[in-house]
Amino acid sequence: MSDSIVSAAHLRTMFDRLNALDDLTMLEMALSHGYQDREAVAIVKAYRALLSEVPPVPPTHNQPVRCLGIVGASSVPTALWPYLLLAHCFRIPVKIKLPASDLQSVCLLKGIITCVSKPTDTFLNYSFDSTWEISTQAGDVLLDGGFWDDCDRVLVFGSDAAVEIYRRYFAEHGRVIGFGHVDSVLMVDVASLQSDDRWMDDLLAFGHVGCLAPRLVVAADDASPASVAELMLNKLHGLVVPDVQRAVTLRNVFHELRVNGGDAWLSRDGMWLISSSHEYAIVANSGHLRVVPKATLLGTGCAIGALSKPATACFVSKQLSEFDVEATWNCEWGRAQYPSMLWQNGGVPIVTTLCR
Repeated sequence: MSDSIVSAAHLRTMFDRLNALDDLTMLEMALSHGYQDREAVAIVKAYRALLSEVPPVPPTHNQPVRCLGIVGASSVPTALWPYLLLAHCFRIPVKIKLPASDLQSVCLLKGIITCVSKPTDTFLNYSFDSTWEISTQAGDVLLDGGFWDDCDRVLVFGSDAAVEIYRRYFAEHGRVIGFGHVDSVLMVDVASLQSDDRWMDDLLAFGHVGCLAPRLVVAADDASPASVAELMLNKLHGLVVPDVQRAVTLRNVFHELRVNGGDAWLSRDGMWLISSSHEYAIVANSGHLRVVPKATLLGTGCAIGALSKPATACFVSKQLSEFDVEATWNCEWGRAQYPSMLWQNGGVPIVTTLCR
């Protein structure tokens, strides 16, 4: 625990040390923790991306919080890593509540940090023996038991309802920062879809789950949903390991949409569904994308996570600049799932969430 002021020089030193582990070793570690080939590669890319840029330090309110609480629930292994990495850099004790299925991601990060820490680093044992307290108990049990009482900042990842529970429990202003539901957007145009395949990594990384996986598609050139769907589904065919449960779910949604008069297209392998709508609605199933008009998202209360766009900027009109303002992570195709520490998750810079 430290009351020192956060400095950019200290962060750069820590980032350089954390980046010292080579990709092959990290890949082997991910595989040894049970991750499959594609996901292990994505984990290495995500780790490198997080450490690719040192975030600016707030000029004021720049002391680390004394104890950080994290209520996590994410199927993306690296979702909590930005906060855990910075907590390590700032020597902040952390109390983490996770479902048992997410434990391996925290254990993997702990292993990576251990590998890059020098044997003479006296902080190493302090960090993991006394300051990473992890529990898989139910959230209400931990609240009633006072698990979070010494945390002056609690980050809650989950549904909007879950965030509200913690905000009601901790009445102090700013003590709880919630990360509820957001939608990520894939901006497309026909010419780019025909010539550049990097958008596919935005969908394929981590199995098309998590808040940064685009589920909404906007045609910047006003191409028809049918033409967008045809181009995308032809390229996505056969790239996902067959999953009966996913295929059945998508086929049921497909038939329901068609019966109700909606436009929908299913890939030949049954692993991807693209529908079209003029109204905003949450898309819950992995493999399902919804093509929506630009006006549907702007000013309707849709919280945009990642906004992934083609590298060619010529198609972007002034009308689309509003998306850049509303999105918390602006990137080129292929980087939606790989934010740097400049990502303003929930509109809040990551460093700011760990400072007081």
